[in-house]
Amino acid sequence: MLGKVCTMNLSAEKNEIIKWVQSLENPLLIEEINKIRKRKSFDFEKEWKEGITISDGRKKTSDFIKSLDWKK
Repeated sequence: MLGKVCTMNLSAEKNEIIKWVQSLENPLLIEEINKIRKRKSFDFEKEWKEGITISDGRKKTSDFIKSLDWKK
């Protein structure tokens, strides 16, 4: 069933992605999209092992925000 749903919406999804990509102005986002596009393969297990947990991500984000020079 999932394959059928994906096939039915694939064209619409592609059009939405095309519209979104055409609206991008940030060169860094475009560079990241190009990296994904040029990949030969994707090793999910390797990426999973190299990823960080949500709690680690939150801590790193919190530490980064606290390190900023806030002016009051």
